[in-house]
Amino acid sequence: MMKLFNLSAASKALLTAGVLSLAVSGCGGDDGKTGEDGKPGPVGTPIGSVSHVQADITSASVSEDGFLTVNFNLADANGAAVFGMQQTDVSAVSFGRMGNEDEVAGTDIEGSPRDIWLSYFNKDKGEGHFTGSSYFKGKNCEDCLTDNGDGSYTLTLNKEIDTLEKYTYSADATNGIYLGVKSANDAGTSLVNNSFYYWQPSSDTAQDKPKAVIANETCQSCHRPGQDGALSMHDDKDKDGKKDKVGKHVTLESCTFCHTDYNSYMKDVKDEDDKVIGTVEFDGSIKAMAHDIHSHSFYNGIYPQSASNCQTCHQPDENVAMADAWKADLDTATCMSCHNSPYAVPSWHWGDDQIGDNYENCVSCHNDPDGKRGAERGHYAENTTFQATETTVTFNSMTYNAEAKTVVANMTVTNGDNTITLAQIDPTPYKYGGSTSAIVFNGVVDDDFIVNYQKVGYNLFSAGADNTIDITITDESLMPVEGDDGFDKEYAYKYDYFKVKDVMNTEGVTVALSSQIHVCFSSKGTVEDCVVSDDGVISNSGPYAVSDTAYFTGTGTAVDKSPRTQHAEMTACQQCHTTDIKHRFSNDMDGCASCHNGTRDRKTSSSNLAVIVHSKHYLYDSSGDLFFKKTECQSCHGEDGYSLSKIVSDAAPVAFGKVTTGVDADGKPIYGDEQLVVSPQTAACVSCHVAPYGLNTSTASHIQSMGGILLEEGVALTTLGIPASEYELLNVQETCATCHNDSQLLEAHANWGSSH
Repeated sequence: MMKLFNLSAASKALLTAGVLSLAVSGCGGDDGKTGEDGKPGPVGTPIGSVSHVQADITSASVSEDGFLTVNFNLADANGAAVFGMQQTDVSAVSFGRMGNEDEVAGTDIEGSPRDIWLSYFNKDKGEGHFTGSSYFKGKNCEDCLTDNGDGSYTLTLNKEIDTLEKYTYSADATNGIYLGVKSANDAGTSLVNNSFYYWQPSSDTAQDKPKAVIANETCQSCHRPGQDGALSMHDDKDKDGKKDKVGKHVTLESCTFCHTDYNSYMKDVKDEDDKVIGTVEFDGSIKAMAHDIHSHSFYNGIYPQSASNCQTCHQPDENVAMADAWKADLDTATCMSCHNSPYAVPSWHWGDDQIGDNYENCVSCHNDPDGKRGAERGHYAENTTFQATETTVTFNSMTYNAEAKTVVANMTVTNGDNTITLAQIDPTPYKYGGSTSAIVFNGVVDDDFIVNYQKVGYNLFSAGADNTIDITITDESLMPVEGDDGFDKEYAYKYDYFKVKDVMNTEGVTVALSSQIHVCFSSKGTVEDCVVSDDGVISNSGPYAVSDTAYFTGTGTAVDKSPRTQHAEMTACQQCHTTDIKHRFSNDMDGCASCHNGTRDRKTSSSNLAVIVHSKHYLYDSSGDLFFKKTECQSCHGEDGYSLSKIVSDAAPVAFGKVTTGVDADGKPIYGDEQLVVSPQTAACVSCHVAPYGLNTSTASHIQSMGGILLEEGVALTTLGIPASEYELLNVQETCATCHNDSQLLEAHANWGSSH
């Protein structure tokens, strides 16, 4: 039987050449002379047959008339040579050098110009504005690239140095090259790589990367390669003229070559009807763009962290030479990339629709250590939002008096070396009920929390020994009832009552305590007593303090770790959510799950943590493109946290709403007290796979045939669950994990397209 082979374009070309040479030699006959040695064939793998490419620039030179030549190697994921790259696969080459502010403009601190990157390919934007964005594209040249056939290439640009006469080429400075490769293999998979090379041309010596401020990996902790939210800028149109989802600039470092500090141009301002209503001067530097994008994305619900938390991106890193550069207080433009509205600066700084003339040079006043608060003090050391994250709630003990049906917990609240007093904790009522400052009391059995959200408020706090705070939690059965002898209405409604007995009398219970405390601060981040205004508002209350969940046995012995299976670690969340997660800040997942547990519903759906988190990680950016898809399981769930096999066989079902008992006069459903519940493995699946796109009747039938409890017969897929009383009568045995094992789950989610 004949075997058929699929050949790439490059392989076909080589085969054709070989056949032709055989044909020619066959026709000519043997003349008795030994022919010349043939040219060696290419070494390595054709680019059409690889799934990854990596370029490595080996050397570079600049001709006397200002044209750049670059020598580089191309390899696959294993480091083996790749040949067959086309000239059009050179998506970008940018070229520049280190210089300083005086070469393009003035400096904010006289006599101290900052070192900045200067592009050799500037673009005139008119009205005195220019940018460093006129990079070379391989598609604009006919004979610039030479393929040496062994994985090495030589690229000579047909684009000469053009700085718009702002400055000159310098062979003595550190020069740098950004080479962008964007190709596709025979399967149509995009092959994108950004590589960089720094050297001093006069000595022909390699140099370290200059101005290393942020590592690419820091950006990619949120902008994950291969995912929708990846750094993937300047996507070209494909052959059909449609937008190509895969961009060519995929690293922070590539952005810095064009978006230099002097980048500026005029930008149209449009109204809601897309009508141009004016123009503004736009700062196109990478720092201004990153700050502006992340600020707006935070307020639009995309970016999970306020841009004022500098160290989300500017993380301390001993491998990054200028990781602390954000503290330098040398550059007004950096300040203004965020502090550019009346809401972001003190009112006396703002004039007529702009910063007042006397306040245009931020760093002339705001500089450390001698001036007013600079970046580090303003954002951290003397900043209320940050100091709230430096405030810690520690639970010291928990005791239970069975006769009195009362739990007394004891905690210490600290900020650095200082212990927080009751007077420094926000005592106000919460707008949705309960108290602004509270702790959460619950218990764990069978891998889930026992009862619904139990928020024990400030009204139950009292001063304990040694500046600690006691919290007294009383069972709901002791709540006074109006009409009983001795009923005191004022007393009855001053205190809250909880399911203490239900928690403490459950066999094998582990008590869990966490906090939702707000501490009061001065305007410069110093702890102070709370100041209550005449209308009951506290203006100096800070964000949530940090709490780790604490665990105790029913007899009050401390337990050193969570009894629950951890399907995700908070450290994975904190890659993006460094200190900003809605409602509170917790260092562990149980701090969230103690409220968003399997007993909690929202009448028509679940409020379980899996449902809440999965629904929030399906985000669209301002252009309507999907930014983050929730199918890269391991990015949040680690090595195996997504595994269905980690859901124990006797795990509790998950509430997905309430049973309806009828309709009111307006035709709206009336909900009873009984919950609708879904079996635990099934609940994990339908926390993402919701109707109509991720769940249909066929899938529902399949789930139920495998032992899953999903919905009542004849009920629409929008109402999941069966009554809890019916579930209790069933011996539920789910077998989902038998087929949907770890490797199958990863494979099924691996190439889930953004069109879904």
